[in-house]
Amino acid sequence: MLSPAHAQVQRCTDARTGQVTYTDGPCAAGQHSTVVVPALSPEEQAAQQRQYEQAQERLQAELARSQAARQAQAEAEAAQAAARAAMQPPAPVVVPMPDPQPYAVPYPVYVGRPAPPPRPPHPPRPPHGKPLPPQQPGPGWHCNVFRCSDGKGNVIPRP
Repeated sequence: MLSPAHAQVQRCTDARTGQVTYTDGPCAAGQHSTVVVPALSPEEQAAQQRQYEQAQERLQAELARSQAARQAQAEAEAAQAAARAAMQPPAPVVVPMPDPQPYAVPYPVYVGRPAPPPRPPHPPRPPHGKPLPPQQPGPGWHCNVFRCSDGKGNVIPRP
């Protein structure tokens, strides 16, 4: 710390001539001003060194505290993440299936033949509500006195 006997000293440099002057007040117009710090006494140097060392100790202590706090926070977050993970169901295990092996078809496959046209499910209706002509029983039909059936559930009246 500076004692009251020390005054602030200004170094004034003339821009045209380069002449240097020292003053305790402001420099004249057209001169460059620099503040001159006087040399410290041995007591002031020792005091300044003690202050520096104390500041370094405080800084190291603060860094250690903040690092311990960050580590404690990281441990707490890891514990919370582990607790959340323990509460969730396990992820499903997906086992890839092996590629299917080609196999031989037990019946012949005809490539390039067009498919036959589909058959109508029943005979078409007559136009304008006219009745169909009676169906005549053919081979495979069994007839009794009243009706004929083909064994597939189709029944027609006897002609």
